[in-house]
Amino acid sequence: MTATEQQSRRTVVTVSERLVLTRPQEDDLEAVFAIHGDPETNRYNPHGPHRDRAQSREMLAGFVADWERDGVGYCAVSTRAEPAEIIGFTGLYLHTLDGERVFNLYYRYRPSAWGLGYAAEASRAAMAEALPRFPDVPVTALIHADNLPSRRLAERLGLVPDPDGRTDPQEGRLIHRKA
Repeated sequence: MTATEQQSRRTVVTVSERLVLTRPQEDDLEAVFAIHGDPETNRYNPHGPHRDRAQSREMLAGFVADWERDGVGYCAVSTRAEPAEIIGFTGLYLHTLDGERVFNLYYRYRPSAWGLGYAAEASRAAMAEALPRFPDVPVTALIHADNLPSRRLAERLGLVPDPDGRTDPQEGRLIHRKA
């Protein structure tokens, strides 16, 4: 199957200048495991990298279920030049934080995609697609204090640390919120 044929089987969520964001699907398991099983990409993940494909399969099932339930969720991200190769995952997940319905902004990429501005570009595209449909839902990001690259990216995207220093109740990550 050609890259074009494979891309045409995917449900495109949005397209940016360099990237294509699509709904995750069951055959994305290897990409989920490659990214979420890599110790380097999970340096700040409180749960660490996935130990096996079963963990990645469970995560992927959650990604797919979020889209089916809410019509929004995390996206598989590819470049427009290589649409068949997933380089990361970015998107917005609806959940409850401190009793409030919020979006969690998420971005995780293969190390080969780091430093190229893909996470920022995909995050902006995901927000531009989702936020008009959910105008009253604020965007948050839960980030460990020592994860400076992620904190800098969140700030470039307009998310600022909670002024009271609040953290999420499960993991103790700093709550960043879109200003």
